[in-house]
Amino acid sequence: MDISLRYENAALTWNTKIARLGYTKAYSDFFANDVLRSGHVLDVGTGTGAFAQAWVDVGGSSDVTLLDPSMAMLKQAQAQFAARGLCPRLARCAFDDFRPDTQFEAVLAAHVLEHFDDPAAAMHHFAQMLTPNGRLYLAVSKPHWCNWVIWLRFRHRWFRRTDITAMAHAAGLTELAVRRFRTGPPSRTSLGYIFQKTQPKET
Repeated sequence: MDISLRYENAALTWNTKIARLGYTKAYSDFFANDVLRSGHVLDVGTGTGAFAQAWVDVGGSSDVTLLDPSMAMLKQAQAQFAARGLCPRLARCAFDDFRPDTQFEAVLAAHVLEHFDDPAAAMHHFAQMLTPNGRLYLAVSKPHWCNWVIWLRFRHRWFRRTDITAMAHAAGLTELAVRRFRTGPPSRTSLGYIFQKTQPKET
């Protein structure tokens, strides 16, 4: 079965499953005290919107665009935001096909980089979407045996911290923070990263 179809079929129960596994709490902890309270925000591969919801719930800008190729996932995300009285913009397409009419002060991407055929090119694309001094917030799978269980269903990759940092630097991003998730499966399977787009030098 195609991976995108697997996610499409998982949409109805996705929020419940990731909350039970501790990802919702982990995302809120990751963003706490380190969000941008205004500006345009893009959540790449939003799924049911858990990463973006955590961002908004801790005070991040609610000017959010949710990007995902799955309409089933986007509908679930839209419902979650509506329950908060919010109406995000929805973009149903692959990241490579997304052509926004603006750059973003923040780009969010939770467990998305792992699915790109060329993750280094994806990192460059993230950077291109950012305004100067804009921030990229990532949650990325790291080496751990638990990820083999996830791989059996979703065929994702995982990356060492040095790999992520090297790709980010090559894309013109500066590391601001690397954070371990503190509890549950996320503490074993993932790391959180915050990068900033380098301000172009004046000539």
